[in-house]
Amino acid sequence: MLVKKQPIRKNKVFLNSEGVSYKKIKSMKITTILPLLLMLLSSNLFSQTTFPKSWEGNYKGELQIFGVDTVKMKLPMKLDILQKSDSVYQFKISYEFKGKVDLRDYELKIVDAKSGKYAIDEKNTIEIDAYYKMGRLTSFFEVMDSYIISTYTKMNETIIFEIISADGKNPTSSGNAKFESEDIPEVKSYLVNGRQKAVLTKD
Repeated sequence: MLVKKQPIRKNKVFLNSEGVSYKKIKSMKITTILPLLLMLLSSNLFSQTTFPKSWEGNYKGELQIFGVDTVKMKLPMKLDILQKSDSVYQFKISYEFKGKVDLRDYELKIVDAKSGKYAIDEKNTIEIDAYYKMGRLTSFFEVMDSYIISTYTKMNETIIFEIISADGKNPTSSGNAKFESEDIPEVKSYLVNGRQKAVLTKD
């Protein structure tokens, strides 16, 4: 009696137009997407705890005060950040000028970390609001007819400190008119009279 041999059935492999199996594509998608998801998750968790805790340390460098096209003055500068409690950090700034140290023993207070709101307490009744966005702490305030923008930007093991100041008196005004049937609002521009920058490196 003849026994008819059954053909050996091979696993079916479906190919796309480039000749790559869909099974392989599916595997590639999983191995590609999974690390990205994990990276996204870990970066999100990291960003929630990165400031101000990860800024802790002692930083020092040189403050440069700029003229129109020159550096008018250079001063040694230090910034010490140290956690004092759950919501307060030491934020001590010092400058050295002609052999004397100008010490400003400020505090950085957490007001609402979720919205990025903080406060720099100068401990002399002055508190300046500060806002943290993507690695940068920014303050904008007015004092004695001057507008000042102050920023601290964290980059690896350095903090870049910058100040831009403007004279709040006698602004240049434009606009406040009708143009092609559109009401143009008044715009005031101010004389930028100061810029400072320091690159502070962690000890």
